[in-house]
Amino acid sequence: MIARLGTAARYLCLASLVANAGMADAQPWQPRDFEPPPDLPVAAGLTDEDAAAMRSLIAAQIAAMRAGDWSRAFALASPDLQAQYGTPAALGKDVIAHYAPLPAVAHLAFIDIVTFRGLPTYRVDLGDTGGGVATAYYLVRRLDDGSLRIAGCVLVRARSS
Repeated sequence: MIARLGTAARYLCLASLVANAGMADAQPWQPRDFEPPPDLPVAAGLTDEDAAAMRSLIAAQIAAMRAGDWSRAFALASPDLQAQYGTPAALGKDVIAHYAPLPAVAHLAFIDIVTFRGLPTYRVDLGDTGGGVATAYYLVRRLDDGSLRIAGCVLVRARSS
């Protein structure tokens, strides 16, 4: 009987862990990538025009997400990111589940451009209407035709004040 109770307790604990894992996903957002190191090198070889184009690209994708225009947000993603998601709807579902601050952005503060995972990456503070701030690392890829597309985004938990 005690052995059975031990097994039952283990299954109950496992079920609780599984249920709690699901609850964590239901929270406003859960970072799913490790925070990039603080000492990333400054991106080299970018012009002022490149930086302006990157800012426009990032702002346009966030605006599309805020409007629920997942087709437009998907179109601004790099081909490899589009292949990862497959459809605009899948991108939207993942953003809502794991990148919740993006559609709720009230203001952006572009910090600097670093190199992360071999790509120029814009570090951007995202502010919401409640005063919360998260930092996004937007990886940007230049395509063969010279256009820029978003190749990924890593969100970092809001800083404590």
